[in-house]
Order: sequence, then structure tokens, then C-alpha cells
Amino acid sequence: MLSRYLKKVNVASLSYCLANRNYHLRTQSWEGSTSDLLDSYKIEKEKSMNQSYNAYLSPNKIFANKEINLDEIKVYGFDYDYTIASYKRRLQYLIFDMALNILIEDNKYPKGMRSLTYNPNFGVRGLHYDIEKGLLMKIDSQHHIELGTVYRGYTPLNDYEVLSTYEGTHLSVQYLSSFYDNGKYMRQLIDMDSLSEMALLSQIADYFKQKSMSFDPKYIFMDVKAAIKKVHVSGNMHTTVQNAISDYLEPDPDLTELLDYLISADKKLFIITNSPFDFLDAGMTHLIGPDWRSLFDVIITSARKPGFYTDAFQHLTASDWTTTWDRVKCFERGNVYQRGSAREFLKLAGFKGSEVLYFGDQVYRDLADLALKLGWKTGAIIPELEREIEVTSSDNYQQTLNWLMSLEKLIEHAQGIRSAEALQLSNEWKEEHQEVRNLLKISFNPRFGSMFRTSTKPSYFSGRIARYADLYTSSITNFLNYQLHHTFYQKRAALPHEIM
Repeated sequence: MLSRYLKKVNVASLSYCLANRNYHLRTQSWEGSTSDLLDSYKIEKEKSMNQSYNAYLSPNKIFANKEINLDEIKVYGFDYDYTIASYKRRLQYLIFDMALNILIEDNKYPKGMRSLTYNPNFGVRGLHYDIEKGLLMKIDSQHHIELGTVYRGYTPLNDYEVLSTYEGTHLSVQYLSSFYDNGKYMRQLIDMDSLSEMALLSQIADYFKQKSMSFDPKYIFMDVKAAIKKVHVSGNMHTTVQNAISDYLEPDPDLTELLDYLISADKKLFIITNSPFDFLDAGMTHLIGPDWRSLFDVIITSARKPGFYTDAFQHLTASDWTTTWDRVKCFERGNVYQRGSAREFLKLAGFKGSEVLYFGDQVYRDLADLALKLGWKTGAIIPELEREIEVTSSDNYQQTLNWLMSLEKLIEHAQGIRSAEALQLSNEWKEEHQEVRNLLKISFNPRFGSMFRTSTKPSYFSGRIARYADLYTSSITNFLNYQLHHTFYQKRAALPHEIM
């Protein structure tokens, strides 16, 4: 991509050696002319085109937002869906189709919408949806809308429309979020099911626009949200998956090895999941075998997270998995429990919160309360991380990124020269700078770019991961690559005023 974009120059024809010039692109000083700047531009562009970076990063690596010493972890806990269990993409098609059917049959949406199909390539997780205005957008960690990522249905809003609508790009805390980012005005679409939700919201809005039908975005949002919820609570989705489990669950040959690895090191294991037991049992039996319960010290189903932090436990009888009504006074290995609270869980299990590392895929539902209120160590499972690493490790991406940073230095130097020629250069390079930024963006997704960053800052999604997840990785089985006395260190990043 970069090689098609950048023009080749004949560096050999330049009559000087770069090392002898009176400037350096890594400093703020400049002692040359605009002619020297143009020469530097040509050299830096050629270097970016031809350099091989070999920036390989393993997609199986575990990344740290906080220093974590595994020697201190005695207990490992797991969510089930999208953490232990990895689902094939067809599950999103199923959720989309079931929710669409509910909208048509129960809410009397136009029957012509049956032609709508799930588009897996439209959005990315972590976007925000403005409930009142019906706009899908990407927001950075400092609450600014990223221009060029705001959509009504499939139609992008131009910068002027966005700036007029929001009187700038910044969104107040009150407008943007609640604790779980499920506020009155905006909702962050952050879990895996949100992919089906944003696809429905966008396609329905686009359908109404094409048919010249007026609609209130707020009602569409409420209906779609209720339909997605009904897909889950009705049990229809669970039943469909259970009846064709191999069609929906990705096999994981390393899962049993991971659990055995932890058990052999005398670690305690537990599951806390919102899924009902029969759904969990079908999936775990498929992944591990019928004796899977013997691997876990405690199994909690139908936890109703984040409500899990307030409820009392109930025990399920092993004969028919129905609920008993006696008060749970202790946990017994191999038994199954439901609902409950995290504090009572620690008490009954005899665990210390500081010794627990819990993995989940949903930042707010799985991790936020555990990290902020209970002091558990937390790990986020982000399957999309593998592709993000693949993109950022490629020579094409690294070349484009290097050229972007070199161009920024050149612009800074041009701005330090008080002449009409330098001003013209600076303006031309700023235009090119925006085009190069867009090349980086579309490397991930042509509309919204990377899940983890905007053009200049971490994304809001990335900020939430940094806040609530001590570790993050693409799969729990990546732990097989580490010894259980390993210490993870947070990567030190330079502040704008620091030199590293």
C-alpha cells in the first residue's frame, strides 16, 4: 500500500551526505533552509519505503497493564462464553437472525427486512451508539469523537455535520457514560454480542432511509436491545447451539492441557458464568469430556453478572440439575451452584481476593467490579487481538507508521521557519499527513480503524481495558507459554515531556 502511495526518488543524486547536515529529525532545532527540508523529505520517504522492520510480535503473548507476579496467584477463575469457549462467527449470524425475527414477528417491523443479513465486516467492538441521535461512532480515551468514524446507518457524517451536532468533538462524562457505560444518552457496544446489535441498528436505520420511512432512533435502539436480550433469556439461542454444538464452538486442543498445567501446580480453579448449567455442560463436555467438572473446585452458573455481586447462592442437585432451597454453607468439589455474590464466594471457598486472577471477555460485566471493589486480579480475553498484532507487525504497516512519524517531525521543523515557502510546505505536508493516517486506519477496518486506538490516542475501549484488566491476551491457553512464577511488567511509555 505504501509503495503505491509514496513516490520513489533518486537518493544517489543528492549532492550531500545526510550525516553532515545541520539538523536532526529527532530534535526541535533546525538550522537549514526550505531546500534542505525538501531534501530531507525525499531521504526520509525513501528510507520508509525500503526499510524492513522485522517487527514480529507473537499473537500468543500476554500483555500487562499492571505488574503481576504469578507466584502470588493461587486461584484462577474463568468466565465461560468467549473465554473458555471460543465461538465461530456463525453464532453472530444466529443472534442477528433470531433478533431480527423477533422484531418482525413481535414488534411488527416491515417483513421486507427479512432480506437483511449479518455483515461481519462493518463494525468493531468498543464503538459508542448515541441513542437519541441514532449515530454509531468511535471515541478516544479522552472522550473525543474521532472524526471520520461517525455513521448513521451505513452513511458516514462529514466533519462539519459532526462538529455541528456535538458543538465540537468532546463529550462530557455526563453525556457519555454511566459506571457500566450503559448510560441514558450513549451506550458502548463492547461485548461480543454487540457485533450483532450494531449490525441490526445500522441496517435497520439504512433500510428505513432507503424506503423513505421516518423513525425515532431511540425506539429502534430500545427494540433491538430488547430483542437481543430475548434471544438469550428465551433459551432459543442456547438450545440451537446445544443441538449443533460443533457448528458453533471452536475446538481448542490446548484447553485441557492448560487446566492440567494449573492443577499440577496446585492452583485452585473455578468458573463463574451467566450461562445456565445445561448450556455450560454441553459446551464443556464437547471441549473437554464428560468428567470436566472434576477439574474445577467451584462451578457457578446463572451468576447474573454484574448482579452476581449481591445475590445469595443456590445449589443444583446432581440428579436432575434442579434448584434446591437450602442455604449454601460450603462449596463441594464437582457440585454446581447458581447466582450468589462475589464476597460470599470468597468466604465459602476460602480464597483471598488478592490471590485470585479471573478471566473474562466483557470489561464491565466480568471485570470492573472485581477490580475496583474486591481487589481481584483480572485478565481480559480479546480474540481480535491476534489480527491487530498481525496488522501492526507487518512491514507495510511499520513503513507507513515510520513515514507518518517522520512527516510529523518535518512539519514541526517547517513550522519553525518563517517564510512563505515553509508555510506552503507545512500545509502540503499536513494534507499528506492526514492521508497517511487514513492508510493506517483502513489497515484494520475501512470505517472505524483499530479497536485499540484512534489516530492520535488510545480508543475508549483501550482505556477501559487499561483501567479494569491487569492483563490481556487473545486466549486463555496463551498461559501455556509462561511459567507460573513469571512476572508480567507493564510496558513503560514515555510521557510527552520525557526522553526514552
